[in-house]
Amino acid sequence: MSKLQRFLKYLKRQVENHSLYLWGGQGEYVEKKGRVNMQFIASMEQSAGTAKTVADKIIDCYKNGFNMAKARFFDCSGLGVYFFLKYGFIEHDMTAAELYRRCKSHPSPDDLKPGDMVFKAKTANGYGHVGYCSGYDETSGEPLITEARGRAYGVQTRVYSVGEWIDTGRTDWFE
Repeated sequence: MSKLQRFLKYLKRQVENHSLYLWGGQGEYVEKKGRVNMQFIASMEQSAGTAKTVADKIIDCYKNGFNMAKARFFDCSGLGVYFFLKYGFIEHDMTAAELYRRCKSHPSPDDLKPGDMVFKAKTANGYGHVGYCSGYDETSGEPLITEARGRAYGVQTRVYSVGEWIDTGRTDWFE
């Protein structure tokens, strides 16, 4: 199996496992030995309010009958960084802006390929949010983007057009 195929399988698994958004999250399990560590969540999050949003999402997952034993925590860059570190593409944690700077080219949205990245939330420091092209919609052919969308959503896959993406990036990691 190629590294690109492994990456796409990894992204799909995070959606299927109901992985969640947590500020600074890079693959930590949501549940360990049947328990959720709320102190860890509070220590990672930016405020008590955002920690409560994460806790509410976890409760919602349990109410919907989801098995959270395989779910992990990620922030947007952490979703990719976890994999990129494991496979030696990068040597250290990176923000969305740093991932953007690693891109060798910036294809048009019509030319997105699985493994490409998409970016939004541009600030003076660079982009603040990243998603990953994970395939194409069977009906429209539109690129699918998997992202750690936010505390109230978790890791999701949606079509490119609903994400308000403003830039793209392609590395040479999957060539």
